[in-house]
Amino acid sequence: MNKKQEANAFVRECLTTALVQLMQEQPFDGIAITDLVRRAGVSRVSFYRNFTSKKNVLEQHLMSLIREWGREFEDRGDPGYFSESLLRHCYLHRDFYLLLYRHGLSDLIYEAIRTAARLEEAKDNMERYGRSLVAGMIWGWLDEWMRQGMPETPDEIVLLTAHQHP
Repeated sequence: MNKKQEANAFVRECLTTALVQLMQEQPFDGIAITDLVRRAGVSRVSFYRNFTSKKNVLEQHLMSLIREWGREFEDRGDPGYFSESLLRHCYLHRDFYLLLYRHGLSDLIYEAIRTAARLEEAKDNMERYGRSLVAGMIWGWLDEWMRQGMPETPDEIVLLTAHQHP
């Protein structure tokens, strides 16, 4: 990574951290770009060089988290670990996911899941529908867990779901 890329990565990190901090203090809609750049210690130009909106800051951070989980899952090389690895990822980052949920921004999580399902790579409509179905099931599962405040650990959820029989 060259120095310009490193500087942009640092600016993105500062803005993301600042936005999360501000969201812990006030409603998302009440956060002005001016407040955000002031908290991050960067210029408006730096903000708009890296993001199109406050939501875009969250979208990019979410996709970064999803890519991180995807790499960890693929490195494990065990398809049977899919659900558990996703639970562990979400639990590790639960403060961020619950913050989005509390601010009425959980649709960003759903869209990130749909993107991660690579719907656009489907060879035909049946594959697209299948991927969409899986993305929807994952979202439903996570949505309910977030509604409850994510009280169970991943290990507890694995045990709960392992004992469920239709």
